[in-house]
Amino acid sequence: MGMPEVHTEPAARRESRSRLSTGSELAFTGQCVVAGALFLATSGMRDDHGLGIDSAVFAAVPLMFLVVVLAAYLHRVLFILPVMALTRALGDPRWAPLWAAALAAAYAGWVAAGSDLPYGWTLLWIAGPGVLPVAAASYAHHRSLGWTGMAARVGAATGIALLVCGLGAFLLERTGFGAYEPPRLERGQYAGEWIGGGGAYRLRLGENGEAVAGNLALVAPAGLWDTCSGTGTWKFEPARKSGGLFDRTRDRVTLTIEGCGPMRDWQVAGTAERPELFCVMGDPDDLHPRSAETLHRP
Repeated sequence: MGMPEVHTEPAARRESRSRLSTGSELAFTGQCVVAGALFLATSGMRDDHGLGIDSAVFAAVPLMFLVVVLAAYLHRVLFILPVMALTRALGDPRWAPLWAAALAAAYAGWVAAGSDLPYGWTLLWIAGPGVLPVAAASYAHHRSLGWTGMAARVGAATGIALLVCGLGAFLLERTGFGAYEPPRLERGQYAGEWIGGGGAYRLRLGENGEAVAGNLALVAPAGLWDTCSGTGTWKFEPARKSGGLFDRTRDRVTLTIEGCGPMRDWQVAGTAERPELFCVMGDPDDLHPRSAETLHRP
């Protein structure tokens, strides 16, 4: 007497549905890992405003990886499964890009309307990370690959990409290619109005050395964000490169404001066309994260 086959059809359907999105979560996770490695590898090509890479970033790697994995499965449920299901229902894989674009456009409209974000940038942020997972799921489906087969392929591709990022970071460090260089301005180019924090911080530098400060940072504040306002003087200190231990690689603006006590030095950042002044808030020996307060031309 044969065994009943009551559950054969549902099991087959469940397996078929699971194979629709095989590899999508792996591809999503892999591209996020590579993107993070690429960001770190090219850190020397961007202005870090004197902050560098905080050690807290590396301590948070396990948590960030968990968030990426959860986002990968959420992306699978909300994006990949509907696209692959529609493609399979129509029986023509050539329609997959169209369905993916339509779904991304719908999600972008919903997010943009609810958060008051530009629709174009929202669409790019939603559709961009979804291209590779859709391609991976489509590839796995048409090659009849399971999770193990796709894990091997995505793992190999991710490993190669990480090796390339590591080699690129080494070459950039050795050669200095594309390294960020702070702008070198003449003293007179610093004179004028500077604002920051949405207008909360203000600084006016006069041609003759006079300065008017509004809510600018102190060297030793009583509280974390204590600031001071007043009038005084400013001095321009160009960068020094003598090969010594205390080289200054950025030009600085030093303030002396009456009644405020020692003020933090402001260092130049940005570009020659769009210069900025910044100071680092917080104690470098403290465990609390530091931040940079930035001023720019109005």
